Amino acid sequence: MAMIRMRDVVKEYPGRGRGAEPIRAVDGVSLDIEAGSIYGVIGYSGAGKSTLVRLINALEPTTSGSIEIDGDEIVGLPESKLREVRTEIGMIFQQFNLFNSRTVAGNVAFPLSIAKTERAERDARVHELLDFVGLGDRARAYPDQLSGGQKQRVGIARALSTSPKILLADESTSALDPQTTSDVLDLLARVNEELGITIVVITHEMEVIKRIATHVAVMERGRVVEHGPVYDVFSDPQHAATRRFVSTVIPAVPEGRELEALRERHTGALITVTVTDEGRAQHEVLGRLVRAGVDAQLVHGGMHELTGRAFGHLTFALHGEPDAERAAIESVREIAEVVELPATVGAATAAPTADAEGGAA
Repeated sequence: MAMIRMRDVVKEYPGRGRGAEPIRAVDGVSLDIEAGSIYGVIGYSGAGKSTLVRLINALEPTTSGSIEIDGDEIVGLPESKLREVRTEIGMIFQQFNLFNSRTVAGNVAFPLSIAKTERAERDARVHELLDFVGLGDRARAYPDQLSGGQKQRVGIARALSTSPKILLADESTSALDPQTTSDVLDLLARVNEELGITIVVITHEMEVIKRIATHVAVMERGRVVEHGPVYDVFSDPQHAATRRFVSTVIPAVPEGRELEALRERHTGALITVTVTDEGRAQHEVLGRLVRAGVDAQLVHGGMHELTGRAFGHLTFALHGEPDAERAAIESVREIAEVVELPATVGAATAAPTADAEGGAA
């Protein structure tokens, strides 16, 4: 069942200047986000992903289209009804958005105070949540006494205080160092697994998607250009934007400077083999190369685990007689996808890199 269902969603802002065309930040997006999933939305700056998340929690009015939350249409609802919808949706932010004048416990309790929850129930809920996020001993501390990772844990506890069905994480790890990011992602995975909350992760970092997401949508210029289960999208990206993102975390077929560097060291055949859990394992690929009478050296790529399934692009340098090399390649081609790399390299080109997210998308 879809917890969030979007159909032909459009968001336009007035154009800059008299008579200017409106700016379309979200352009005809249709997505189903299943209950209990961790759904990643990824895109470069200006792709529209942050605008999309503001439409989901009704902080922005939708220009046209339909958005259903747990089966209920929210487009066109009056503000009094939207306030009820928002109690079902928790939100965590890149810059934490904590009240510096309130203690950790006071920050977590704030949404419950707004909801007029009784004091005893509120205190019990705060205690429960701080224990859950690993900050039970920091209830009386203030935000300026916490590390970035601890502040984000407070933000997660606060977002969970009203027992939401949905948690929206908008660039929630972008301000954190790698180890702290890993800890926060582990906590989000626990929230999903133990509490059953549907999580939507907005990010420009494919590593975040790889670590915890079950599904992903790639946005470019306000449109969703590709979406599906993480394994399917990572293992066989169809759109150029998706391929750029995937290449930042999973080395693909070497080209440009990477291929040039490999060719400087290896004059024989170079092949890239795509290994999936539907195909044969890495050791069987190696076995076929060895049985064909060639020396095979792994020179690029590696194996990865995506949602519990194996995937990787493995580039081998082959050394042997030409006939043996050809026989080895054809043998491997029987069980896996094989790309033969060119013997000569043209002008080197810089590999694409992911831009950092900045400003409103």
